[in-house]
Amino acid sequence: MSHPIAATSDVGQFENATIGEDALIEPGVTVGFRYHQDCGRARIGRHAILRLGTVIYGDVEIGDHFQSGHYAVVRALVRMGDYCTLLNHSCIEGITRLGDGVRIMTNTYIPTRTWIGDNVFIGPGVTFLNDRYPGRRDPMPTPRGATLEDDVMVGGGCTILPGVRIGRRSFIAAGTVVTKDIPPNSFVSGVPGRIEPLPDHLNCDNNRRLTLQPLDLWHPRAPHPGPGVWPADWPEPW
Repeated sequence: MSHPIAATSDVGQFENATIGEDALIEPGVTVGFRYHQDCGRARIGRHAILRLGTVIYGDVEIGDHFQSGHYAVVRALVRMGDYCTLLNHSCIEGITRLGDGVRIMTNTYIPTRTWIGDNVFIGPGVTFLNDRYPGRRDPMPTPRGATLEDDVMVGGGCTILPGVRIGRRSFIAAGTVVTKDIPPNSFVSGVPGRIEPLPDHLNCDNNRRLTLQPLDLWHPRAPHPGPGVWPADWPEPW
């Protein structure tokens, strides 16, 4: 017996959005949220999948092959390139730019005025900040988030302080607190982050199979993973 996919391709349900062909939209999704009476449309390219609870504001532009997780939020004035992913319970605040192939994992927070280059991976539970002394300066300065150059890898659980620049191909180890600018091709670990040259086995660009991924493991158009993905060395099979 066949079971219908819970997603629909009905892009006409959003009166303040333009979504390209071949989209999959699960129930409970909002695209083009009117945060202001003068806001513009949300525009999303082809082959998107928008999962349950996703909220995308008006004045957002997203390229082709966008994938959202459950309850992902994209605030107004965000621009993304192609092959971007924002997974479960992650939030991108407004006035933020993502290039092509930016993959953001679960429970990540990206504040306003953060700039991210191409083929960047950001692990789960990462927090970016955009004000070192929030609420304690008068006049209050304009907040400014981090700048990540192309092919940066950020491990899970990192904290990235405001205004820092992380250079191309740098690798930020899990749990690191980045407090200052990082030169290109650096390996950074610890609290605060210690900067070292990239070791030979990490001295390469991010794998494009990760950053330019058209279908994730749970995509309804991908092959069903089945029990074959269960690790062979685990004593109790699925």
